[in-house]
Order: sequence, then structure tokens, then C-alpha cells
Amino acid sequence: MSDCRADLGERHQHHGETVVIRREVLAAAAAVTVGALLAPSRALAAQGLAAQGLAAQAVPTIVADPELADREFVRWLSVHDPRAAVRSAARSALISSGGAAASTAFLTAGYKSAADRAAQTRARQLDYANRMADTHAVQFYPWVNASAVRAVNGTDAELAEFSSTGYAAALAKDKAKTPYDDGAALVTEADRSFVVRLAVSGQIPAVTSRALRVETDAEVAEFLRYGWFSAAGIDLDSFRGGYVDDEWQRWHDARQMTAAGAWTVLLSRLARQPTLWAERQRFALDRVDAWTRALQLAGSAGTPLLTAATTKGSPVRTQWTSEASDAAEQTVWWSDLIAYAETGGEDLDG
Repeated sequence: MSDCRADLGERHQHHGETVVIRREVLAAAAAVTVGALLAPSRALAAQGLAAQGLAAQAVPTIVADPELADREFVRWLSVHDPRAAVRSAARSALISSGGAAASTAFLTAGYKSAADRAAQTRARQLDYANRMADTHAVQFYPWVNASAVRAVNGTDAELAEFSSTGYAAALAKDKAKTPYDDGAALVTEADRSFVVRLAVSGQIPAVTSRALRVETDAEVAEFLRYGWFSAAGIDLDSFRGGYVDDEWQRWHDARQMTAAGAWTVLLSRLARQPTLWAERQRFALDRVDAWTRALQLAGSAGTPLLTAATTKGSPVRTQWTSEASDAAEQTVWWSDLIAYAETGGEDLDG
């Protein structure tokens, strides 16, 4: 996750900076309260702009309807947070009979609780997978050992699958003496060359790191059947985790600042958000390009392992295409808010 965050710039507010923001927001809120009887309403301000022949800036939802904005942000988290526990908790808040209050409660405490729960669950599942790999020697339990090692090196989803059903399914095969095929017999020179090209390309660090560890034909087969796509999942989860962490903090800052009418503070603190999301869009499009070229190369090789890999790889490219589209939407969301803040700053602060 650190590589992705380093590429995209700083992501986190320091504690001291957060305190400063809150102080400035509170000061702005007090100023708005004192001047409330003198300040024109947003509707009157918009009418004034119209009278001058100027187009009134559309009011963002976070300003016009904060409760709806809360719900929309919870819905966004239910899709984009890489942690299953957080997505599930967000969906529960959305369908709760509590309505808007449920979304507010999720943002106030439910999100952190779900995030903590996800971290604890992952630690427990990782410990379990490591113990199963250590206590099930490959000579006697090839299915369990292989499944456990994949889980240890894999995504949170792979860890969860191993803990819930994967171990039991693998153990059943070992007990039944089902032959385990490591795939080495399928490997061709084209397969080896392809893995080497991924290893030296350096385009996707998680994939490159995994490919660099491949030596034997059995490891080539394991990489092309499982490791490549597991690393791709880690890469995508890292990207999502980075921007969700950042958006969580920045969105809450925006929520406080818009509620207080602290437009000058908002502009000084959040003006770079559209740029950051535009950078994320370019990052995602670079991934689309990398996967397109890799899959074309794999498809042209025509080996059994690489032909199967192209089928598994297509959804990965589609996911990155969706990430690019979603990043474009966030760029527009923040751009609209910044544009409104510039107008609101003139109306309310001036």
C-alpha cells in the first residue's frame, strides 16, 4: 500500500494539523453565527448573482442536504472500501430502518468499529493460515499446504476463503489421496519467458515482486495459475485502501467546513483534491494499459497456461477501467465543491 500512496502524494492529516483545522472551523462557525442576521441566505445570494447576469453555482449535496450527502458517502464506502467487513457494515446502514440516522451513526462510530474488526479478523486468519502451512507438510498434505501458502501470500479475500471453506476442502482432498498436480509438466519456454518479462517490467510492483521469486517450472505454473492474479488483487486492494483512507479524512473535513460555512479554510485545505483524483484516474488508466499489453502478450503465446491466464486476467483489466471511471466522478465531485466554495467564500466571507 505504501508504494501506491507514495506515487499519489501525501494522504494523511497529522494530528496537529487536524486540531488546527477544527479550531479554524469552530472560529468560522462562530463568525457565521454572529453574522447570521446580517448575512444573505444562499438563495438570495444566488438571486443577486443572477441579477448581475452571472450564473449561480449549483449547490453541492454536502451543502444543500447534509443527510443525503452522508448516505451517498456511506454508499460510496460500501463499494470502494477494500475490507469486506467495512463494506458489509456500510450496506447494513444503508438498508437499516433507521434511515438517515443509521448512516450518520455508521460515519460516527460504525466505520471505525468495522475497520477495527477487519484488522482483527485478518490477523486471526493470517495466523491460522500460517499454522496450517507449518503443520501440514507438503509431502503428506499437498492440497492443504498449497492452499495455506496461497492464503498467506494472498489478499484478504483469499485469507477469508481459506479460513471459511478452503482448508476443509483441501483437507478432504488430502484425506482422499487425490493426486496433486503442480502443473510443472505444462510449462513451456514461452511460459518461462513471459514470467521473466513480468519480473523485469517493474510496471506493477506487487506482480513484479511475485514474479521475481519464480525459479522452478512448478513455480512458473503456480504463478500463472494463481500467483499473478493474487498479486493483482493485492495491487488493487492497496490502491483502494490508499484512496479510501484519504477520502475518509478529507470528506469529514469538508463536512465540518461546509457546515460551518468555512469556505476560506476549505479552499486552503482541500483545493488539491480534484488534482489528487485526476492523478488517481491516470494511475488507473496506466494499469489498464499495462494489463491490456500483458494479456495481449499472453494470448499471442497460445500456451495452455497463458491461454487460461488471459481469461482470468480480463476481469482485472475491467476492474481498473471501473476505477478510472470512478476516479473521474470523484474529480468532478470535488471540483464542484471547490467551485462552490469559491463562490460561497465571496458571498459569506466577503
